[in-house]
Amino acid sequence: MTRCASWPGRTALAGLIALTSVACGSDSAAPTPPTTLPPTPVTSPPVAPPTTASYGCPLPRLPDLGITCPKLQPKLKDYVDAAVDKAIREHPEYFNLNDSPGAGSYKVLDRERYVKSVVDNVRAQGVCAIEEKEEIALKTTNEFNEQYNIWSSSGYIRRAYITTCFPAQF
Repeated sequence: MTRCASWPGRTALAGLIALTSVACGSDSAAPTPPTTLPPTPVTSPPVAPPTTASYGCPLPRLPDLGITCPKLQPKLKDYVDAAVDKAIREHPEYFNLNDSPGAGSYKVLDRERYVKSVVDNVRAQGVCAIEEKEEIALKTTNEFNEQYNIWSSSGYIRRAYITTCFPAQF
């Protein structure tokens, strides 16, 4: 007849890991006492620099602020289009008007001044506007704001609605 004896042995690692050792023997041999191993230290893997293939955000998740930013039918796009057109008319030096992939999208020669001009032109229409790195944000009420990208990474004018945030974020 085979008999199984067990000896519980616990080693806590930060209150999370419990080890139990079990040794089994037969009637003809005495049970072997468990071997207690030292806990394996938990170390963080080395942090490799981000690559374009995979990149995770190292920042902690923020609490839910009740903000939603769906992509809807834009309501403020006409203000953006008018502001971009005015920038082209009033500051042709910001653009290469001979380099256009089509439909009023010209090569931007001075991105900083172009974006500032568009934001100023939106404000001149009585609409709140700010620059936010790669986008501009517009609002006519604190109920929502819309985000627009007005410059492409290839260096051309872009007139792209991105999203609407509820409530307004600025």
